[in-house]
Amino acid sequence: MGNKIVIVGAGDVGFYLAKTLSKRDNSVTIIDLVAAKCQRARQNLDILVIEGNGAQSKILHEAKAEEADIFLAVTRTDEVNIIACMKAHKMAPKARILARVRSNDYLDKYSVLNLKELGIDRVINPEQMVAKEIVHLVQNSIAQEIMTYANNELYMVALYPKNDCEIMGCSLQEIGQKYEDLAFRTVAIERNGETIIPTGKTVYMKDDKTFVICRKDRLEEMYRLSGYRRERKLKNIMILGGSKLGRLVAEELSGHFNIRLIEKDIEKLKRISKELPEVLLLESDGLDMDFLESEGIAEIDAFLALTNDQTTNLFAGLMAKQMGASKAIVHVTTPDYLPIVHGLGINSVVSKNISTVDAFMRYVLRGRVHSVMMLEGIESDIIELSPSPNSKIIGIPLRDMDFPVGAIVGAVIHPDSVEIATGKTVIGPQDRVLVFTKENKVSDVETLFV
Repeated sequence: MGNKIVIVGAGDVGFYLAKTLSKRDNSVTIIDLVAAKCQRARQNLDILVIEGNGAQSKILHEAKAEEADIFLAVTRTDEVNIIACMKAHKMAPKARILARVRSNDYLDKYSVLNLKELGIDRVINPEQMVAKEIVHLVQNSIAQEIMTYANNELYMVALYPKNDCEIMGCSLQEIGQKYEDLAFRTVAIERNGETIIPTGKTVYMKDDKTFVICRKDRLEEMYRLSGYRRERKLKNIMILGGSKLGRLVAEELSGHFNIRLIEKDIEKLKRISKELPEVLLLESDGLDMDFLESEGIAEIDAFLALTNDQTTNLFAGLMAKQMGASKAIVHVTTPDYLPIVHGLGINSVVSKNISTVDAFMRYVLRGRVHSVMMLEGIESDIIELSPSPNSKIIGIPLRDMDFPVGAIVGAVIHPDSVEIATGKTVIGPQDRVLVFTKENKVSDVETLFV
């Protein structure tokens, strides 16, 4: 039996949280003040939808928040989220309560409000989540997408193998036979807009986007087999947008790269100059081709479009690539755009909303299932889970297991080591397992671990 979950906020974050959680036999109720958002949830999700202010006691009682096992407040307004969580904690003291909070006024150590004392178990800051992802992408310049596990010992990397690399045209079985101590495992392939969970017979084809799981200490070898002789170290970074996200990323990177930050608001530039004295600040809207050329866009190793306007980000990223920037990373707010954007030549697309959903899912789930994360732009999820003590998957080599078609074990996190999964891999009772699966196979996978 699943949990009773109440979500305040039916924007993109709330919607995708409800979508993911409702598929797992949970009873989900979502609250929002905006009629159009409520209508979207009613039409697309099998959940209870309540139109109203989620910070009001009357609405929370209507949603039966006092019966909640998990309470999530994810509107765009920090104050609404905090008040809703405070009330939910009083109504359901044993519930796990998480809030989306963006302002440092509520997060730094000098804040007069201690959110933990108010009953909020976990606070998720969207900008911090996506900033971390962007920094990883800059530090690993070949990757299109990247996630880390096991205290950064395991990397999930999306990339395009070179058409002339030594594994092109080979099946995964042939690759495994040729390289006995294989550095990585291919867990998903995006081919012509279709998501493939591979088998041993799957063959690498030109223009495939591959999702691989790799140990941190073997990343260079994985890149080499994929046709990248050496990961080129980036030096010159240009950031468009003095938004909170742009400033966070600039601060993280400024000690290691030459950073130029573009912002059209002169007053904002003055404030940023005091926060980030090591960053070169430029006044422009980022869409002026003459300006970009004069600033040497062709010599830029990575162009990061991080304004609050996703249309500006898309156009600026495309322009930067056309004018010679080596890599373009673009931030979008609408996850629905991801499948389209990936085909436009932009190297990496990040979504604050998806990063936020993934962050919530890491903390919402407890017990056997530790996290569920969405892969951007493809129809596949990553599940991190452990076997129950009586699970039939314990002690048997994976090659002898009747694993569901459409799912694959990528890696096993042992108590004292990490292992890229092969047919010989044996799962122990204390292990965590990373499984890559089509959405419709999630329940079949979980059954094996019960």
